[in-house]
Amino acid sequence: MNKLRLKIATQEYVIYFYIPEGEGIPGEIRMDIGAEEADVIFRASKDNSAEHYGYKASKAVKQCVKEKNFPLEFTQAWY
Repeated sequence: MNKLRLKIATQEYVIYFYIPEGEGIPGEIRMDIGAEEADVIFRASKDNSAEHYGYKASKAVKQCVKEKNFPLEFTQAWY
């Protein structure tokens, strides 16, 4: 599970904080508007060595950009 919180949204890009399991120092995901992929620009302190949480968070940010919907906060869960 990731908790995501919007840091900034401009006409050129968006940046979200992501917090794995809602704990620790957040990481940051950036995606340029019109780009194909979102990038982890700072890994969260609780993200594992394989960057599993960052990968999942970047997919969620990519979906937000695709839909042009930028919620201030949301939780991404998977099972």
